[in-house]
Amino acid sequence: MAPSGGGDVSRGGDSSLVLDALGGVIATLARFPIELPNRPAEQTAKEMTAWQRHATLGMPVDNESEGAAVGIGDRDWRGLVRAVATARREEQTSIESLVAELRAALWTCVGAVHEAVRIDDSAEATTGSQLAQVKRAVTAFNASTVKDDVLVAVKEIERTIRERRDEQQAQYKNLANSLDSLGRQLEEARKESATDPLTGVGNRKHFDLMSMRAVQIYALSRTPVTLLMIDLNKLKIINDSYGHNAGDAAITSVASALWRVFLRQSDVLTRYGGDEFAVILNNCDLLVAQTLAKRLVERVRSMPLPDPAMEFALGASVGVAQLLPGEDVVQWVARADRAMYEAKKQAMSGVMLADGGLAPVKTTQLRTA
Repeated sequence: MAPSGGGDVSRGGDSSLVLDALGGVIATLARFPIELPNRPAEQTAKEMTAWQRHATLGMPVDNESEGAAVGIGDRDWRGLVRAVATARREEQTSIESLVAELRAALWTCVGAVHEAVRIDDSAEATTGSQLAQVKRAVTAFNASTVKDDVLVAVKEIERTIRERRDEQQAQYKNLANSLDSLGRQLEEARKESATDPLTGVGNRKHFDLMSMRAVQIYALSRTPVTLLMIDLNKLKIINDSYGHNAGDAAITSVASALWRVFLRQSDVLTRYGGDEFAVILNNCDLLVAQTLAKRLVERVRSMPLPDPAMEFALGASVGVAQLLPGEDVVQWVARADRAMYEAKKQAMSGVMLADGGLAPVKTTQLRTA
């Protein structure tokens, strides 16, 4: 058995390579988690990160636990296997459920189309039979029977066409309902996958998508678009001193403030990660965005404290960056980030404009609180 101890992470070069490879695998699971109905992606990422540190460094799996690192022989390898297996099993179950629902909806659509085709075939056969009767009557041209035969055939054809139309309308209605149901299911799944479970605003994946679209639209229209990077100050102190429930309440308070300040449907509100939020303001220039950012900071300061025992008010720091011509998302976010960290250096929570800002551009009227 390998000797235990915090400093002993391997017995040789081969062991180090194995640990490095294992750590890389677990880190990949933490980096690309899947959002599940009963397990947020952020939770999976945190758990896998804790297990990666435990496997490679011997650190306790529970981040709140204290204790020195342990050697290879004392690490919870079975617990690691169980954690990974549980996460994969839950992901598989969730995906299988979604695929089953999608498959059922698609087969309903297929059945509706098949029924409509069957009605067409049946009506065509009936109509063909009646037309053949008319043809025989006209060919024979028996004056005493041709009129009656033609009238009967015409009435039958009219009845068949009417029934066909009614049945087709019913089938198309069923098909439309099935497609509408499928669309709603897919839309709900899309919304769930793009929403932060704690705050209800968009998650990081939603920000990545919408920021890319904002850059693409700006390249075509040159309509001003501005990014706000927002940081909740002192979250670590809140978590350490008052517990993670108070920290979650503080994060939720910031999200509530976002909903109250940014009121347009075109405003994109997201949780960028941890205690950071990002807001994309379409058709909004730097000065208007700065005004809204200041309003957000004031609202966060005035919100009720998540714990009555807290001896300081909540605070937020905001970096504001209007998109520049030729700038990509990474550069845009970096400028807003730098401005946010400059704002954090102020004695009180505040707002800082990014370098390279643009002159004001006329925008549409904003609805304000």
